[in-house]
Amino acid sequence: MTGPLYPSHDGPGAGRVVEVTVRVMVGADRSTVVVRRGGEPAILHEVRPHGAEADGIGAAVEAAVLDGVKLSK
Repeated sequence: MTGPLYPSHDGPGAGRVVEVTVRVMVGADRSTVVVRRGGEPAILHEVRPHGAEADGIGAAVEAAVLDGVKLSK
């Protein structure tokens, strides 16, 4: 058996996990993009034309991680 897939230097249970989910529901005419941290309300929830699904989601994911880290302190 090998070690953990993603080893943590702080050890198991040493801190809070910041979980961010990005969902893209591709419809026939357009897509819905949702970025959410944990079970909290969506940080980003937009209907976008095809081809623009990924535009700007990096900033929303970054904000979600930074807020999650800040709250864990």
